[in-house]
This record gives sequence, structure tokens and C-alpha cells, in this order.
Amino acid sequence: MKKSQRRGTLAAATVVALTLAACGGGDGGESEADVNEDGDLVVEGQVIATADQLEEASGENGLVLYTGSGETGERQLLEQFTEDTGLPADLVRLVPNRLTERVLSEHASGQLGSDVIRIDGWDLVEQLVDAEVFVPHTPPESIELPEEAIHEDGAYFMSYNRPYVFAYNNQVAESEPTSWADLSPESFDPGQIGVTQVNVAGSTHLLQRFHLDVMGEEWLGGLAATEPRIFDSASPLTDSLARGEIHAGAVPLTVGQVAYNDGAPITLVVPEEGFPVNEYIVGLSDGGSSPVTAEIFLNWTLSTAGQSAATEIGDYPINPEVGAPTIGDSEMPPLDDEGVYRVTMDEYLENVDADTEIWLSLFEYTS
Repeated sequence: MKKSQRRGTLAAATVVALTLAACGGGDGGESEADVNEDGDLVVEGQVIATADQLEEASGENGLVLYTGSGETGERQLLEQFTEDTGLPADLVRLVPNRLTERVLSEHASGQLGSDVIRIDGWDLVEQLVDAEVFVPHTPPESIELPEEAIHEDGAYFMSYNRPYVFAYNNQVAESEPTSWADLSPESFDPGQIGVTQVNVAGSTHLLQRFHLDVMGEEWLGGLAATEPRIFDSASPLTDSLARGEIHAGAVPLTVGQVAYNDGAPITLVVPEEGFPVNEYIVGLSDGGSSPVTAEIFLNWTLSTAGQSAATEIGDYPINPEVGAPTIGDSEMPPLDDEGVYRVTMDEYLENVDADTEIWLSLFEYTS
């Protein structure tokens, strides 16, 4: 993987404080943001918005983000965005497959309600690209990006890399699993493990690819033999895990880390065999009602400040120099560690249909 250069700093204009009144929709109040002598918004040494953009954004209704990511983590990111910029923001959250259906329907009727879309799953992204849902964007010069973060000449961007690990409830689980191999009928009784159904998102498809490629179909059949509870999203699985209704299950690190930080009795595990990391993309919507605020949000997301905020909730940043997320109270291995499993877009698309059929057959899932 290519590593980006350290992002440039803003040269030497004096930075002064300006209070921007958050207006329009969302939860924004007043927030203090830094501007330079030209009136440009500067966050951690990077220009996030010009003075003209700030003026235009102040007259818009506030950002609306359509996201397939976990709601709690997204709200934390939006709160940090508002704190850094003074601009209000709100979100609509659906699992990625349902979100894609909504976006395509709204866009086809000229009523797309989002300013920015964040989603995963290359098969889903392809549908949005084919429907020309995204508007190309060029970030400010102070925000340097690795080549792999820029897709379709700026039509959309890598937002962050999301690891998928597993967790267990340390109050009810009779064992302390340390590997994917431990999630087996020998260690767990029927119904004690939870899984998320494969067609929910790109992350679940990638988890399936990892399990088949690294653990093997026989192991996956053993997981199915535990008669797991099947969930339609990682968030309710994690809630059930926190309540002790299930004892263990695979979780996106962001969802598990939020639960851990909130005091849930769960232990998050970096499995001995490694874990998959999934790319979430972000892009401007065609037809949003706050297009300038959307540009500022995208700039912030790609900046050091936005990437640091994503790292704090459990994601790997675009730029490895920003750092690595934590799991529980420990730091995750670096993104280029041999245990971190990643696939290209072509590899994902080549395997997604066959992998899905295997999963549906093994788990006898038809809903």
C-alpha cells in the first residue's frame, strides 16, 4: 500500500478566532472556528474552507449525510465537524444495501435528500457511479492524499479503512476466545454466537471473503453448525452481545469500540489469524440542498482533523502517519501488518456472488 506524504501545513498567515453561528438544520449550536487573515477556515494547519465558502455555507440549511456506517460513530464525527467548523450537520442512517436503494430511488425522481453519501461495498458503489449520483470534487492544496484514496478522478474518495474483528461478553462467555478458530461448536453452545447476514454491506461481504480465503469453507461450516443468531446489522448484534443474549460475534471495530467505551462488558479481540479491513467511501451528492457545506465537510473528512476523529472511533486513517485506532485500551497493529487482510475492488467484485451463495447455503438463510 502506498503511504501518503505528510500533509502540508498552511503558511504563515496569522490565525484569529471567529465565532460562526450554526444555522439551519441539525444539532449545531455556536462553535468557535479558526480563520486566517484572509477569512479562510483553518483546522490543524490545513485550509478547510475559503472565506467565500464559509459565507455561502452560513446561508444554507446545514449538512445532511446519508450513511451506511454505524449511527453512534457517525454522530460523534458530525459533532466534531461542527465543533471544528461551526456548521450544523445531521444524518440519515441505513444499512448500505437499503441506503443504496433509497439513494437510487430519490435520485431517479430528482429528490435526493443527501448532501454527502458515505457507504461501502464495491458492488453498491458501482450502482451509484453508474447512476451518476456523485459530483466530482477537488480538495484544497493543503490536503495531500495518497493516490489510492482518490477514485474516478475525484468522483468519490476513500473515507477511512474499517477493521472487522470479534468480541465476546466477558461476564457470560465460558471461554476466552483469541482466534476465529475458537468460534466453534466445541467452544460455544447453539445460539451463543451472533453473525450478521452477508448481504447487508460491503464489510460483511469482505468478512465472508476473509473467512473463506483464510479460515476455509470447512471452518465456516463449523460456525454455521453453532446455529448462530443472525442479525440484519452489526449494531443490534453488538447490543445483544452487550446484554449477554449472545456470547460472541464478529463486529466492526467502530461499533464494538463505542460499546466498550460506554461500559459494555465486552472484550474486543484481534484474532490470531488476522482480520479484514474494509474501505468506506465518501462523495458529494448530485442535488443536495447544501452543496457548499457538503464541500467543506468532505474537505474536513479528508483532512488530518477528520482522519484523526475517525481514528478515535476505531477506523484506520487514509494517512498512516495519523496513527492507528485502538481496540479496547490497546493500539491496533499498523495497516501494513501481515495480519491485516485487504482486497482490491476487482478481487471483491470477482468473488462477491460466489461467496454470497456459499454463505447463504451454509447458514440456510433465505430472508
